[in-house]
Amino acid sequence: MPLVSFVLLTSCISENMDDCERCKLTFSYLGDVDYDIFPQHITYVSLYVFDANNRVVQTKRIEQNELKAYQGTKLNLEPGAYRIIGVGNTYDKTVVDNVSSTDYSKIIFHHPNAERGGVVEGNDSLYLGAKDIVIPSDYWYEDDVPFRSSHLKVSYTVKGYVNPEAKSTRVGEGYLELRVKNLLPQTDFNNRAHGEKMTYDPVLTIQPGNGDHTGYFNIMRHAKDSDVEFELVDKASQQVVHTLALKDFLEKFPQIDVTKQEVLIPIIVEFKNIGVTVTIPEWMIHDVTPDYGN
Repeated sequence: MPLVSFVLLTSCISENMDDCERCKLTFSYLGDVDYDIFPQHITYVSLYVFDANNRVVQTKRIEQNELKAYQGTKLNLEPGAYRIIGVGNTYDKTVVDNVSSTDYSKIIFHHPNAERGGVVEGNDSLYLGAKDIVIPSDYWYEDDVPFRSSHLKVSYTVKGYVNPEAKSTRVGEGYLELRVKNLLPQTDFNNRAHGEKMTYDPVLTIQPGNGDHTGYFNIMRHAKDSDVEFELVDKASQQVVHTLALKDFLEKFPQIDVTKQEVLIPIIVEFKNIGVTVTIPEWMIHDVTPDYGN
């Protein structure tokens, strides 16, 4: 239920914009817990206001320092019905398109290279908030905009891969490539991932000391039965040395629930004399959850 403060509006004058900003909104994100964790996950919000005909009437950027001071915003809106949409963490890996469309399924956010054919290494740690509100004609209005996750986190580790040219490869450069195929590259303002499937190329780097290749990146939210595939390629020969279907991985490790809000898909591929094994970290097997932040 909206929180409506029963205070009569005073006249709106330019010297005091508080008299005009009759709508006061807070932001929240519960994730998979019963308390607010918005500050731990969302540091920037792109806000869009739509009228009763789904036409955008106002946009606003709310920076990190503003969110630290007040976890929300004030809006100057005429009386009427509106839908508030907020996209969290739209940094250099995100653009928002088709805002003028009156169809929320056609207003999308995605990596800027997803449409122009460039390399996509991963997405920002994206979140979407939505709230329908009605601004009354004679009272101030207060309400909360709840956010939900729009991404899945992925960590990918390769152990034990032997390459004859390893001595000539600088630490951090890596001699393996990862291709993540059949990904849905965009999410709409209904928080549904879709679009023409494409391949991401996350960066794998060699860790000093153990020589493991590691990569950490985000993808849009996919269902458990999606056809996403992880393909590991030797840079020198361009030969595929291992493939893994996401749905097979999730079936093997049911403790990874992609329906939750905060999800990490931690894939460990290890090359051994007996063949290649795929597993997950010990902390997940023993049900201990570390804090990975965004």
